[in-house]
Amino acid sequence: MKKISIVFLGMVLLFLAAPFATAVENNMSKLIVQGEGKAIAAPDKATIVLGVQTRDASAAIAAAENARLMNETIAALLFAGIAESEIQTSSYSLGTEPQDAPVSAGERQKAPQFLASNTVTVNLNNTTDVGRVLDVAVSAGSNSIQEVAFDLLNPGPQKDLALTMAIEDARRKAEVAAQAAGVKLGRVLEISEGYGYVAAASRSAAFDVATPIAPGKMEITASVTMTYEIS
Repeated sequence: MKKISIVFLGMVLLFLAAPFATAVENNMSKLIVQGEGKAIAAPDKATIVLGVQTRDASAAIAAAENARLMNETIAALLFAGIAESEIQTSSYSLGTEPQDAPVSAGERQKAPQFLASNTVTVNLNNTTDVGRVLDVAVSAGSNSIQEVAFDLLNPGPQKDLALTMAIEDARRKAEVAAQAAGVKLGRVLEISEGYGYVAAASRSAAFDVATPIAPGKMEITASVTMTYEIS
């Protein structure tokens, strides 16, 4: 019986201590700071979205001409050394073009024009071949360059560097704030982070291949929110 009473007393003390611990945690003085970091890197990957658009009063003719030009474009890309696995169809559509203006009374409605559109995405593991790929595609019949975008094959090291700089920035701000407020920094209670990219990209329905392609630089940004215990 005595042993049971001791166990029961221990349980009571445990239940009494739990709210006390929570109250201490809630009443703990905290300092929350934010830090930012940025790493610069030259892109080493390119993505090109190009295509062929054809128009005709006959849907069959528009589709057939589109298929011919796209087949010639893909054949030219393969001949230029682009791997077949790096060329992927992005979209295909065939439909009538909308009328420019409503038909007035007494006017005959124009025969519909059919628009066939086929786009492919070309992935390059370098940025030096972008201009050459565009020249090859346009020469073979591609008449729509929708996007040229640059990226990193492995952004991990740049993300780590940006995160390190963000944490150092947050730590510096915490030290300055603590000194100014006359408090002492304690342990780090929580860290949350986020990433962002600022990449060079060009979009155009009619890309001018005579313009040099400059991939520029990419900015990898990181932000952190750090919570410190202070006393």
